[in-house]
Amino acid sequence: MKFSGRAQQHSCKSCAIVLLALCALSFPAWTQPTAPNSYYVHSAVAGDTLVHLAARYLIKPNDWQSLQKVNKIADPYRIRPGTAIRIPIADMNTELAPAKVVSVGGPVEAGSTKLAVGSAVVEGQNIKTGDNGFVTLKLADGSVLVVNSKSKMRLDAARTITNTNGIPVTRVMLESGRVEAQVEKQKRAGPGRFEIRTPTSNMGVRGTKFRVSSDDDGKTARGEVLEGLVNVAGSDANAAIDVGAGFGTVVAQSQPPLQAVKLAAAPDLSSTSKLQERPVLRFQFADQPDARGYRAQVASDIAFADLRAEAIFKSAEAKFADLADGQYFLRVRAIDSLGIEGSDTVLPFRLKARPEPPFTSAPQNNGKFSGNQAAFSWSSASEAASYRFQLSRDVAFMAPLVDEKSYKGASYAPATTLAPGNYFWRVASIRADGDAGPFSDVQSFLLKPVPAAPNPPKEDGNRVSFSWGAEPGQKFDFQLARDSGFKDLVTEQKTDKPEISIDKPGDAGTYFMRYRATDPDGFVAPYSSAQSFEVKRSYWWLLLLLPLVF
Repeated sequence: MKFSGRAQQHSCKSCAIVLLALCALSFPAWTQPTAPNSYYVHSAVAGDTLVHLAARYLIKPNDWQSLQKVNKIADPYRIRPGTAIRIPIADMNTELAPAKVVSVGGPVEAGSTKLAVGSAVVEGQNIKTGDNGFVTLKLADGSVLVVNSKSKMRLDAARTITNTNGIPVTRVMLESGRVEAQVEKQKRAGPGRFEIRTPTSNMGVRGTKFRVSSDDDGKTARGEVLEGLVNVAGSDANAAIDVGAGFGTVVAQSQPPLQAVKLAAAPDLSSTSKLQERPVLRFQFADQPDARGYRAQVASDIAFADLRAEAIFKSAEAKFADLADGQYFLRVRAIDSLGIEGSDTVLPFRLKARPEPPFTSAPQNNGKFSGNQAAFSWSSASEAASYRFQLSRDVAFMAPLVDEKSYKGASYAPATTLAPGNYFWRVASIRADGDAGPFSDVQSFLLKPVPAAPNPPKEDGNRVSFSWGAEPGQKFDFQLARDSGFKDLVTEQKTDKPEISIDKPGDAGTYFMRYRATDPDGFVAPYSSAQSFEVKRSYWWLLLLLPLVF
């Protein structure tokens, strides 16, 4: 596949005419086939001769006859000023112009060379990136090449054409993986080229922005055009198609390029959080039904020259880890059924996950208990010199009941009693220098009132009845004992109703009763306070003695 840049094809008419095609560069270390119309065009000035031009531009400075043949000039010593002199690019002399590393991170191999910012990358140098390994190169003309993770590439040519004010010629061999190129638009006439090859394709542009990928087996290449207009060809140059900005194509081995298809729409990140407060970053965004996945990237700069992380996700949620706190940019694009990656959406965000909040331990989240007080505890965080503790009746903490901004220790008990109801609490770590981290996940609990005492018992002959307040769906345990410690039980019964009727105890004396409720969700409240009642001694047997008296 070959991408020929045409975005600027009408911009150079006022200067030397440039016939854009597959740029060929010829020098002893490397040669490549040259398209028939691959020429640098020189506009002759007074005093120019073919001998002079050959000496100035050609690898073989005495080969002025080749220029005479190409341009069909009868007298090599007499050239009319303004005449367009075509010079085959393959015959032109060049100078080395190494690329410079502007960003490098993660696992990167470059042979025996250790890449660092400012390092030179010369012709023939191989670069291999691992998971979350990235390299960004800047070429002599200002063009930028970003080598994504899990890619293998080689810089085959990094040169400028001699005596042309630095017209660049760059060739990259992408064996597998993905690269993203921002090719600087030429500010002067010239055949400067930025060319990316894969095992089965060739992509050359001049002044555009595009992406190139090659499958691991080298049998399929993909191109996505973001700016400019490019020409795409497979092994048969006669089957080329034009691909404009916002379109992409696929070229399989020995096949013509697929008709250009529109890039998938940029994902909607409008509801995605711009503040990340956990070491594992999670970005949720609107799903696109036709997408088979999404590529998400994180960079420290909006140009994404300094990539920090990237991955492909099957669902509309991107997750990353191992990033330091700071300001970043998230870039997401959808991947269609052909594997073509779509338009980008960029979201600036801030990561503030440290010092990490402690682990909360009590009260249990979503728990409930009865009483009018609560005790809170959490683990001791390694970076924390103190903690910020908040307790609130609303989940948004708009009006906290408690806001301890620099609390020492890993447990807290409010000084005042708490009314029944729902409560929310959270805690954050604070370093010794005052740097506060994010709050823990919000914890909630339900504080229920202490169970009310049973109503006074009602006696009806030899039966006694008890009743108490209740909530819908509750079940109850009832106890009647001869002692307030409920060791000497008279009866213990379960009931689905907040009432019970039992035989009156036969022995006179003081008795104690209590109950406890079990909610429908299984929560077991504590027993109510004990209530007592008297069973009086009966003297009905004295009636049996009356006949004896009388």
